[in-house]
Amino acid sequence: METLHADLLDDSDDFLVALLSVIADANDNLDQEETDKLPARLQYFEGHRSTDDVLRKKVVDSLYQCCATRHGRERLRAAGVYALAREFDRAIGAEREGGASGPSAPKALKDFTSERSDPEAVEANLHNLIGVLIRYESEMCVAPELESIRELE
Repeated sequence: METLHADLLDDSDDFLVALLSVIADANDNLDQEETDKLPARLQYFEGHRSTDDVLRKKVVDSLYQCCATRHGRERLRAAGVYALAREFDRAIGAEREGGASGPSAPKALKDFTSERSDPEAVEANLHNLIGVLIRYESEMCVAPELESIRELE
Protein backbone atom coordinates (compact mmCIF):
# COMPACT_ATOMS: atom_id res chain seq x y z
CA MET A 1 0.00 0.00 0.00
CA GLU A 2 2.85 2.38 0.82
CA THR A 3 4.05 2.35 -2.79
CA LEU A 4 0.64 3.52 -3.93
CA HIS A 5 0.61 6.67 -1.80
CA ALA A 6 2.60 8.61 -4.36
CA ASP A 7 0.16 7.55 -7.07
CA LEU A 8 -2.96 8.26 -5.01
CA LEU A 9 -1.69 11.57 -3.69
CA ASP A 10 -0.37 12.97 -6.95
CA ASP A 11 -0.59 16.57 -8.14
CA SER A 12 -3.96 16.02 -9.81
CA ASP A 13 -5.58 15.86 -6.35
CA ASP A 14 -8.39 13.66 -7.71
CA PHE A 15 -8.16 11.20 -4.81
CA LEU A 16 -7.97 13.93 -2.17
CA VAL A 17 -10.87 15.87 -3.64
CA ALA A 18 -13.01 12.72 -3.70
CA LEU A 19 -12.26 12.07 -0.03
CA LEU A 20 -12.35 15.62 1.25
CA SER A 21 -15.62 16.52 -0.45
CA VAL A 22 -17.32 14.09 1.96
CA ILE A 23 -16.16 16.02 5.05
CA ALA A 24 -16.05 19.54 3.58
CA ASP A 25 -18.89 22.01 3.92
CA ALA A 26 -19.59 25.39 2.33
CA ASN A 27 -20.05 26.80 5.84
CA ASP A 28 -16.61 25.76 7.12
CA ASN A 29 -14.80 28.62 8.83
CA LEU A 30 -11.53 28.72 6.89
CA ASP A 31 -9.31 31.76 6.60
CA GLN A 32 -7.84 32.78 3.25
CA GLU A 33 -4.51 31.04 3.87
CA GLU A 34 -6.26 27.77 4.72
CA THR A 35 -8.52 28.07 1.69
CA ASP A 36 -5.55 28.71 -0.59
CA LYS A 37 -3.89 25.46 0.56
CA LEU A 38 -6.89 23.34 -0.43
CA PRO A 39 -7.00 21.62 -3.82
CA ALA A 40 -8.40 24.10 -6.36
CA ARG A 41 -11.69 22.22 -6.75
CA LEU A 42 -12.39 22.60 -3.02
CA GLN A 43 -11.40 26.23 -2.58
CA TYR A 44 -14.89 27.46 -3.46
CA PHE A 45 -16.78 24.34 -2.43
CA GLU A 46 -20.53 24.92 -2.29
CA GLY A 47 -21.63 21.50 -1.08
CA HIS A 48 -22.38 20.11 2.34
CA ARG A 49 -20.67 17.34 4.27
CA SER A 50 -22.12 13.88 4.32
CA THR A 51 -24.23 12.83 7.28
CA ASP A 52 -23.61 9.11 6.67
CA ASP A 53 -21.49 7.90 9.60
CA VAL A 54 -20.22 4.86 7.71
CA LEU A 55 -19.01 7.01 4.80
CA ARG A 56 -17.52 9.59 7.17
CA LYS A 57 -15.59 6.90 9.02
CA LYS A 58 -14.30 5.34 5.80
CA VAL A 59 -13.04 8.73 4.61
CA VAL A 60 -11.34 9.53 7.91
CA ASP A 61 -9.84 6.01 7.97
CA SER A 62 -8.54 6.49 4.42
CA LEU A 63 -6.97 9.85 5.23
CA TYR A 64 -5.37 8.42 8.35
CA GLN A 65 -3.97 5.46 6.40
CA CYS A 66 -2.38 7.97 4.03
CA CYS A 67 -0.48 9.27 7.06
CA ALA A 68 1.47 6.01 7.27
CA THR A 69 4.07 7.32 4.82
CA ARG A 70 6.07 10.51 5.02
CA HIS A 71 4.94 11.39 1.50
CA GLY A 72 1.32 10.98 2.56
CA ARG A 73 1.69 13.10 5.70
CA GLU A 74 3.48 15.87 3.85
CA ARG A 75 0.97 15.82 1.00
CA LEU A 76 -2.03 15.99 3.38
CA ARG A 77 -0.44 18.86 5.29
CA ALA A 78 0.36 20.76 2.09
CA ALA A 79 -3.19 20.24 0.81
CA GLY A 80 -4.74 21.85 3.89
CA VAL A 81 -6.38 18.68 5.18
CA TYR A 82 -5.86 19.79 8.78
CA ALA A 83 -8.19 22.79 8.36
CA LEU A 84 -10.98 20.64 6.93
CA ALA A 85 -10.46 17.99 9.61
CA ARG A 86 -10.64 20.69 12.29
CA GLU A 87 -13.89 22.05 10.88
CA PHE A 88 -15.31 18.54 10.55
CA ASP A 89 -14.42 17.94 14.21
CA ARG A 90 -16.25 21.12 15.18
CA ALA A 91 -19.28 20.03 13.18
CA ILE A 92 -19.32 16.63 14.88
CA GLY A 93 -19.15 18.40 18.23
CA ALA A 94 -22.05 20.64 17.29
CA GLU A 95 -24.04 17.61 16.12
CA ARG A 96 -23.74 15.95 19.48
CA GLU A 97 -24.37 19.33 21.19
CA GLY A 98 -21.49 18.95 23.58
CA GLY A 99 -18.85 20.87 21.67
CA ALA A 100 -15.82 19.32 20.07
CA SER A 101 -12.85 18.29 22.12
CA GLY A 102 -9.26 18.87 21.06
CA PRO A 103 -7.13 16.37 19.17
CA SER A 104 -5.76 13.43 21.12
CA ALA A 105 -2.47 11.66 20.69
CA PRO A 106 -2.50 9.35 17.66
CA LYS A 107 -2.73 5.62 18.23
CA ALA A 108 -0.66 3.16 16.28
CA LEU A 109 -2.08 2.68 12.80
CA LYS A 110 -2.53 -1.04 13.37
CA ASP A 111 -4.85 -0.23 16.30
CA PHE A 112 -6.79 2.35 14.33
CA THR A 113 -9.07 0.29 12.14
CA SER A 114 -12.30 -0.37 13.95
CA GLU A 115 -15.48 -1.86 12.60
CA ARG A 116 -17.52 0.65 14.57
CA SER A 117 -19.15 3.32 12.46
CA ASP A 118 -20.96 5.20 15.19
CA PRO A 119 -20.34 8.94 15.61
CA GLU A 120 -18.01 8.40 18.58
CA ALA A 121 -15.76 6.14 16.49
CA VAL A 122 -15.67 8.71 13.71
CA GLU A 123 -14.72 11.43 16.18
CA ALA A 124 -12.02 9.33 17.88
CA ASN A 125 -10.47 8.42 14.53
CA LEU A 126 -10.65 12.03 13.40
CA HIS A 127 -8.75 13.12 16.51
CA ASN A 128 -6.04 10.60 15.65
CA LEU A 129 -5.79 12.06 12.14
CA ILE A 130 -5.60 15.61 13.47
CA GLY A 131 -2.95 14.53 15.97
CA VAL A 132 -0.70 13.38 13.14
CA LEU A 133 -1.35 16.38 10.88
CA ILE A 134 -0.51 19.00 13.51
CA ARG A 135 2.91 17.49 14.21
CA TYR A 136 6.08 18.29 12.34
CA GLU A 137 8.02 15.31 11.07
CA SER A 138 10.80 16.07 13.58
CA GLU A 139 8.27 15.79 16.43
CA MET A 140 7.15 12.35 15.32
CA CYS A 141 10.51 10.68 16.06
CA VAL A 142 10.35 8.71 12.82
CA ALA A 143 13.62 7.91 11.08
CA PRO A 144 13.71 9.58 7.63
CA GLU A 145 14.70 6.30 5.97
CA LEU A 146 11.63 4.49 7.34
CA GLU A 147 9.22 4.01 4.43
CA SER A 148 6.13 3.56 6.57
CA ILE A 149 5.28 4.05 10.24
CA ARG A 150 3.39 0.79 9.99
CA GLU A 151 6.81 -0.81 10.39
CA LEU A 152 7.18 0.66 13.88
CA GLU A 153 6.58 -1.64 16.81
